[in-house]
Amino acid sequence: MEKTFRQKIISYFTGAAKKNRLLKYPCLAGMSVALIFYYMGMHFLTNGKRYASMFFVAVFFMSSCSFSFAVFAERTGFTGAQETYSAVVEPSDVSLAVVEPVNPVVEEILEETNVVASEHDEEAETFTLDDLLKQHEHDHSMGVYDDHAEEQPGTDADAESGFDNSDWRLVLINKQHPIADDYDFKLGTFTSGMRCDERVIEDLLLMMQAAKKDGLNLVVRSPYRTSDHQEDNFNRRIKSYMRQGLSYMEAYKATSIVITVPGCSEHEVGLAFDITSDSFIELKKGFADTEEGRWLEAHSYEYGFILRYPSGKEYITGIEYEPWHFRYVGREAAATMKDEELCLEEFWDKYLL
Repeated sequence: MEKTFRQKIISYFTGAAKKNRLLKYPCLAGMSVALIFYYMGMHFLTNGKRYASMFFVAVFFMSSCSFSFAVFAERTGFTGAQETYSAVVEPSDVSLAVVEPVNPVVEEILEETNVVASEHDEEAETFTLDDLLKQHEHDHSMGVYDDHAEEQPGTDADAESGFDNSDWRLVLINKQHPIADDYDFKLGTFTSGMRCDERVIEDLLLMMQAAKKDGLNLVVRSPYRTSDHQEDNFNRRIKSYMRQGLSYMEAYKATSIVITVPGCSEHEVGLAFDITSDSFIELKKGFADTEEGRWLEAHSYEYGFILRYPSGKEYITGIEYEPWHFRYVGREAAATMKDEELCLEEFWDKYLL
């Protein structure tokens, strides 16, 4: 009867050991290694289909999920990126979260998401210019008074000719670049209760004062929030979707397009602000058509702010269009992004990498 491959391995090493006693232990070790590789090979051979299926599932998930798609499109220069984004992760497209035939309930859920996005805190307070200036009525050290209101925006005395990727104003925070463990900043807190990075306060108030001079009343909603608060917002939206019929994975994917994943939100470092007006408080896309929305689109860069998630850049930012979400980057960088129509990710690719 012909020996099996396993028997041949054992026979070969035991025969060598019998011929030379000095080779007893080396042969034993060699036989052990050979048998280990033999059993591993047999395991993968008999389970090949299973591992192949797992591999293709992993590749499909990494290439299509909302976390990896923006990087894939950006790194490869994929020409169909924007169209593919619309087909894969656009909230108004039922294919975002549903593989089964179209469910009218799910379609309604996703359409509602497209109308009322939720990167914001649904229960957040609102703060007007008057609210924020209360604590500064007798504090001239802040410099936010009539003499500063006359100051011409758009210049930065400390700006250098180039951009530095270590500049706190330019820190890149998104799904692919979570907040670093050693990121450090100091919160400035208004008596009204609003908090943000204290280095942003002066330009924020100057911008709100300039809008006020033009007859517009800007309102800040959802500035700094803790990581725990961000996680609560994220989980609340997932549960909301699941109550309406989505599975956990479907709800998670839909949520990640309208709410930044905890640990990856600029609100958590006090650099992002949701800004609307006293006549249009809700964070809806219709804000873009208001006078305040148009004013911010045209003038926010003069004070160092950018529209963080612009229309047409969803396949890069991984977040749908939010005409109310503004991020502080400093005046020089904001002017460059405005002139060249760049989102922050594109700015990093061009100037900081």
